[in-house]
Amino acid sequence: MNRFHQNAVRALALAALAICGTLLSPASKTVASTSTLKTVTTADRTASVGLPDGWHLAKGSNGFVYITGPNDQRINLGALIVAKNAPAGANVGGNAVFALPYSASLRDKLTTIVQLGAAKQGLPQPQLTFASQMRTRLPMCSRFLGGLTQGGQSRKFEAILCSLRPDYLGFYKNLLFFAQIPSNRVAQDRSIVEKIVTSYRVTPAMFKKMLSAYTPLPPRPAPGYRAAMSGMAPYEDPTNSDCFDYNVIRESPPWEVPMHCGGTQPG
Repeated sequence: MNRFHQNAVRALALAALAICGTLLSPASKTVASTSTLKTVTTADRTASVGLPDGWHLAKGSNGFVYITGPNDQRINLGALIVAKNAPAGANVGGNAVFALPYSASLRDKLTTIVQLGAAKQGLPQPQLTFASQMRTRLPMCSRFLGGLTQGGQSRKFEAILCSLRPDYLGFYKNLLFFAQIPSNRVAQDRSIVEKIVTSYRVTPAMFKKMLSAYTPLPPRPAPGYRAAMSGMAPYEDPTNSDCFDYNVIRESPPWEVPMHCGGTQPG
């Protein structure tokens, strides 16, 4: 299982890297070029993904894709879940799905998102167990490895969750990459899941929109909001797609990161 965890998480990272429009590494290009995936694009043409025979793009729009496999494999890439920065269980408005303090742990947010997603589909509540959590350079993002049980079924999952800063009304976006497969299919499905996830693409314009504030700023921002944003360094700002790529997705060493993203590389 450790090998599956390591490879699948790396694949998720490469998939998210593609969002930023950055070229894959030579090694990853080799993997992609030797695959037999058929590229499928969402109806709104904001995202695409490569699928083998028997796998389907079940739904997709606004950079999000949901893929199903022939043996109940499920892959969510680029899912945006809006939350309200409020006590758990508080009323929410608009497209917000749940209320939870922004200060809550990413693990609690991921658990809430997965359980609410199951409830929305009328499925039994899944119970999540976490094997590990790896923070990225930006504290609002983490990689998770673990398993879940649901209705007597056992599954393994890999996930990246980024919880973006609340806007001036208290709404915040959660960007999720989540791959899960039946526990008894880990050995068979590891390589194909990697290829599918690595093939995921989102247009740069859509990526910027995904990371923008949920509530657009009013003509005159609320007091203190502009000052708070202006004091944020580029490498701390998740809406900076260049720095998001270096510091969250690739976790590049300082000597490969441009100075404006907090590294030592000129530029």
